[in-house]
Amino acid sequence: MRLFEELLDLIFSARCRECGEKLDLTRRACLCGKCWDAIRLIRPPACVSCGKQMKSDLEAICGECRLSKHLFIDNRSAAVYDGVMRNAIHLFKYEDKRKLGEYFGEMTAEALSAFGGVSGIDCLIPVPIFRKKHRDFNQAEVLAGYIGKKFGLPVYSDVLFRVKDTKPQHELSRDERRQNVSGAFSLRNPEKLDSATVLLVDDILTTGATADECAAAILGGSKAVSVRVFTLARAE
Repeated sequence: MRLFEELLDLIFSARCRECGEKLDLTRRACLCGKCWDAIRLIRPPACVSCGKQMKSDLEAICGECRLSKHLFIDNRSAAVYDGVMRNAIHLFKYEDKRKLGEYFGEMTAEALSAFGGVSGIDCLIPVPIFRKKHRDFNQAEVLAGYIGKKFGLPVYSDVLFRVKDTKPQHELSRDERRQNVSGAFSLRNPEKLDSATVLLVDDILTTGATADECAAAILGGSKAVSVRVFTLARAE
């Protein structure tokens, strides 16, 4: 199916949504191979707490995490949230370029493998969107689906729910972000998480406010042991 769609785009001279160049067989959905290759992947060493790319393995934790402790154990991310990656995620979420999800899924699996796989993880929970959002899909659920299929883990989309419509986090300051998501999540079917180490999946981690609030709901409302986080992109 992917090859058929790509051949159609070649015939009709589709162009890259990032640079405007004509797409060829190196393309990734609506992006050309050159632009896709410009995405900055995160690989070890990374901050052991938030997953931020570190320049040297002489330090295990970044300056921000030295000042604040998260409720989740750690976060790992596939790429830096800037440039092509930022625009690609926007296309994926808001312009219905769901074909990008396949390539993002491959990227997440490769990143998890680079950081040691999913040893000790019992299940995946995607960060939910508000049920009245005018989107046909939840990008975190798409990513969690790829990870679950790749590593043979169950994905629970009926456990964590967003009960408050929140503003986009990127529009807010650090303090405003925590206030924005405070009390935004609730738990159902908590018995699914008994004695579990949960991998929370989302598209972007910036300050970690959303992940912390989700972890608070999970740990406070179930017998889960701990929450770890995986995000497609990590802000610098």
